[in-house]
Amino acid sequence: MIQNKDFLVLLIRLFLGYVFFSAGVCKLTHGNFGQLIGPPWLEEALAKHGLAFFAQVVAVCQVVLGTLLFTQRFSLLGAVMLVPMNIAIIAVTISQNWTGTPYVNAVFLVMNLAMLLYEWRRFKFLFSTEPALPVAPYALDTFRAGSLPWAVIGGALLTLGLSRFNYPLTNAAGLLTFLLAGATVILPIALTKLQKVIVLLAVANMCLLTLGMKLPYTHVIIGICSAGILLLLLVQMWLSTRQKQVLAAV
Repeated sequence: MIQNKDFLVLLIRLFLGYVFFSAGVCKLTHGNFGQLIGPPWLEEALAKHGLAFFAQVVAVCQVVLGTLLFTQRFSLLGAVMLVPMNIAIIAVTISQNWTGTPYVNAVFLVMNLAMLLYEWRRFKFLFSTEPALPVAPYALDTFRAGSLPWAVIGGALLTLGLSRFNYPLTNAAGLLTFLLAGATVILPIALTKLQKVIVLLAVANMCLLTLGMKLPYTHVIIGICSAGILLLLLVQMWLSTRQKQVLAAV
């Protein structure tokens, strides 16, 4: 059964997966892919210092890390690799005196560390001289199985491949990747109907942000979806707590 803490970690994976995947693709398409953070002009700015290739590597790494979080199967690997990326971004934003940005990235780093703390039992062997013992499966391990995680990787690779040639097709491939990431957690029977609705709203926001403001009233719809996610999440937590109290009383 997926508890509140499990579901929150799942949402963090999807959120950070979107943040870094979209930021990377946006850089590779020179701003022709909707996103939340990150300057789309990074390559142009660094090209003045002979670092255009470095900017491309950063963008590709962001896409890769976001994809790993999306898959659920390789989310732990993505969370581990994301720590130095987050720290580096914070260092750059502080050195460049970007107002507010370091605080936003600090929140992302806290989310990143929360994902690792959730799976702390997998790291215990690093601090012990005893032989590593098998770790009991986590509730979110349910989403590791099947072919959908590999389909997410395929969608991400397609997005990367198209990013230098055709922007509309890149957007389409990115949308496909988001839909596959959502399907990876919605199609298994582990989530409740309410939890699935929350994930659907999150995926809808990803798609709307990707399209940017090209559709009418997009910002209004995004606001409604975001408010719905927050409200339903509070309802989900309340229902879960109430269910525990009822079971304890019995």
